Amino acid sequence: MNTRPVAALGVGLTTFLVVAALLTELLAAQIAFSALVGLPVGLAAGAAAGLATWTRLWRLPRARPPLLGIAAFGYALLVAAAVSYAVPPARGFIGVDTAVPFAAVCAVAAFLLARRHADRTA
Repeated sequence: MNTRPVAALGVGLTTFLVVAALLTELLAAQIAFSALVGLPVGLAAGAAAGLATWTRLWRLPRARPPLLGIAAFGYALLVAAAVSYAVPPARGFIGVDTAVPFAAVCAVAAFLLARRHADRTA
């Protein structure tokens, strides 16, 4: 299986989510609509990270397991947000305090699986 597009899209997604959230929170005290700054900057950072993963970083076999782990983090956060939105009874259980640890566990699992089966991540 060619995991290059999966990794590039996931790394871009993770970078977008992390940069947008951090910048929005850091600017919240100074700017009323800090999301108007955080979202475009996060989008640009995510696009740059995804493009760098696609063009440069994937060529290094040692970088593939960490890249897939980073990608899994973003995908897991997206799944947690989708479940929270689509399943109303789950909204009380899914929040930042539960979604981030879930995503971290998924990232570690993806990293370990990719490292163990390095021949399959070409």
